[in-house]
Amino acid sequence: MENNKGKTEYHLKWFDMVMQEYNLLRNESADSLKNQKSIINYGLAAIGVLIAFSVSLWGKEKIVEIIYVIFIPFLCNLIILIWNGEVRRMSRAGQYIKRIEDKVLQEFSKETNISIPAALEWETFLRKPKLPETPEKAKTKKAVRTHKDNKIKSNYIAIIIMFGGLSIFSIILGTVHNYGMTNIPASMQAAGLMYWLKTEYVPLILYALIFAADIFLFIYHYRYFQKVKK
Repeated sequence: MENNKGKTEYHLKWFDMVMQEYNLLRNESADSLKNQKSIINYGLAAIGVLIAFSVSLWGKEKIVEIIYVIFIPFLCNLIILIWNGEVRRMSRAGQYIKRIEDKVLQEFSKETNISIPAALEWETFLRKPKLPETPEKAKTKKAVRTHKDNKIKSNYIAIIIMFGGLSIFSIILGTVHNYGMTNIPASMQAAGLMYWLKTEYVPLILYALIFAADIFLFIYHYRYFQKVKK
């Protein structure tokens, strides 16, 4: 009788500890989601301020090029990097919560000797394979899911594309501004582009290197994000 009582107390304490950890991880996941939204909102606000400031100086000051070629791309990549970290934080919490749900289900099933529905199964539900639309389609689809089925996509990828595209477009605008600020003599109007390339080749080489680095970072962020699982 005492053994059964002690065993019951042990299971109650074990379940209490599991639920405390489960709730902590749930809160961490929720905090991460809030941080993601804050990073995007503050980032867009900061970029908006830079653009508004540069518009008033367009065609007048060289600092506009620095804003578009350096500041905005740097800010965009920094936002994606920090945001990506928060997404991975949320992902790690979700994966571990899934393990807790499995342990709870296993423990209940072992004690009752019957298969029962999981008491906690939100993360498990998120990872369930999609049901086929019709029996005919089920015959043509593999039952085993591939590793690609477990990736976060859609609006998350859109965020990377948005900031990555903004960064690339910003560098192009800065280059266009450089061309507009170049004083081309009247005698060289016909060959204005060549004159611009010859006189501004130093900053243009720098801009080209930054542009290449920005594309590399965009690809890096995208591939890095693809490793994040639900």
